[in-house]
Amino acid sequence: MASRAKVMLAPAKTEGMVKVTNGVYAYIGGGGRTNFGLITTSGRPVVIDNDIRVRKPFLAGMRRITRQDAGLVLNTHHNFDHTADNAYYTKRGAISFGVDIIREEMEREYASGNWVKQMDGRGPSVKHLIGKLPIAPPMVTFDEQIDIRYGGRLFQMIYIDHCHTKGDSVIWMPEEGVLFAGDLLTYRTHPVNRLGDFLNWIPALALLKKFPVKYIVPGHGPLPPRGGGVIEEVKTFLNRLKSRTGAALQKHGTPAKAAKAVRMPEYAKWFRAQNVPNNALKMARDLRKKR
Repeated sequence: MASRAKVMLAPAKTEGMVKVTNGVYAYIGGGGRTNFGLITTSGRPVVIDNDIRVRKPFLAGMRRITRQDAGLVLNTHHNFDHTADNAYYTKRGAISFGVDIIREEMEREYASGNWVKQMDGRGPSVKHLIGKLPIAPPMVTFDEQIDIRYGGRLFQMIYIDHCHTKGDSVIWMPEEGVLFAGDLLTYRTHPVNRLGDFLNWIPALALLKKFPVKYIVPGHGPLPPRGGGVIEEVKTFLNRLKSRTGAALQKHGTPAKAAKAVRMPEYAKWFRAQNVPNNALKMARDLRKKR
């Protein structure tokens, strides 16, 4: 029973630049906010994801490690909080990479007028950017996978599936055993799924388990313990959400009514616990759509 399930521990309140392994760092947003990557190389550093709203603290952490500007920017997916500062880096000579769907989704949001407005009221203010911040999609795009050898490092960018967004990709560093998972994985942090598909997301986690990971950097939440345990933890969470939402949908008939009945008490201490009703509603709609 859900009410008897073991309560999952609250996440650590880490924030700022954290060393993952030799030359590999993660900027942890804190409070479940977005995480980014910084990797030093024999050339210029590599930045993974970015957000104009937190440019100053990210660069402050970066400058303590290297005085060089980024040579590459790698995007895991299109969301504003992972791509909004692409232009800052590319204007300084960086080359940006991402799956082609990222470009398509950024162009769609910009054309709809929702590119900046969607972030209004969510964290640092963006009112001054509405109508003034253009998109800067990846300069180099790919369909399924691209291998990038740069500065003595190997970065494998791999498209996974339409899960959190249509263009969810991971960045695998096989020589270091580090996986930057984007928002396919959040650690002790409830996910957001406005544009995704939960029924693709759950089986996609099996693909992530095939990577022989030593370290995983999630898109949100603190760094998880070494190894791939966070993958199974997220899978368990999503399967419980699916099971409880499915039962509520069968009982109450409509996604809206079902969502109001779903409870996830063992995850109440995770960051962004207020997302449960929205996630239950999205799960109910996905389940109804697949019938």
